[in-house]
Amino acid sequence: KSLVLLVIACPCALVISTPVTIVSGLAAAARRGILIKGGVYLEEGRKLAWLALDKTGTITHGKPAQTDFKALGGIDPEVARCLAASLASRSDHPVSHAIAVAAEADGIMLREVTNFSALAGRGATGLIGGRVYRLGNFRLMTENGFSAPSLVNRIDALERQGKSVVLLTDDIQPLALFGVADTIKESSREAIADLHRLGVRTMMLTGDNQHTAEAIAR
Repeated sequence: KSLVLLVIACPCALVISTPVTIVSGLAAAARRGILIKGGVYLEEGRKLAWLALDKTGTITHGKPAQTDFKALGGIDPEVARCLAASLASRSDHPVSHAIAVAAEADGIMLREVTNFSALAGRGATGLIGGRVYRLGNFRLMTENGFSAPSLVNRIDALERQGKSVVLLTDDIQPLALFGVADTIKESSREAIADLHRLGVRTMMLTGDNQHTAEAIAR
């Protein structure tokens, strides 16, 4: 009300209303979680042709849940989940968090991890009981020579369902395979459709695998 009074009382209402409108626009956007650097960028919004959206936490809820688990190489399933959760609990990645939460819900105890290291875009590694274990995506596995056709086929099947695949290995062989899925926000489809109606095209950015990215995009 005070701003309305200021605009009316100003000798040139048009001059004073412009900065007031910009500040109001920036504040209204901020209340909705949108941070705009300044008035010039707010005004440039009308020229937007493309909008890039992150997948996890923007299009999706960002709260993945473990959906699949398969022990490999003859390892005891509970031991495999214990080793994976021990590494996953040290990571701040949402996919790792899903594996740790699932293990905790099933009462699986964790083991001490030393020399833990997060591997950007790939996963994590650490020592458990003096042995090296790795927990990560297929890229990390191929870097360490694990790419048997049977394993690739299993991974491909899960990825085509829109799931992220995480593998546990030691220095010798893959020990377990996990499938983790995120859910799409109910508002995402509507919001993207609104942008398209405004003539703004959208693209999705993700570090996930191609199949999962395509499933979420569809």
